[in-house]
Amino acid sequence: MVLSIEEQRLIADFRRLTPTGRDELLAQAALLSRTAGSDALQQGEARTNQCPLKPHDVRPETEPSPLVTE
Repeated sequence: MVLSIEEQRLIADFRRLTPTGRDELLAQAALLSRTAGSDALQQGEARTNQCPLKPHDVRPETEPSPLVTE
């Protein structure tokens, strides 16, 4: 996994925290996550654990067509 410099700094700062500080930080992050999720639901966005997929290109040559035999 490749991390940016900013991500590496955040991890290093988190590791330097005391156990109480870590618990407080994680509790705050959980609170923010819950409120962001409820805001998204109020705005009509679906909340799922899936990432969006890119739409597939439509290729006419791959569409099924009836076989015509004489």
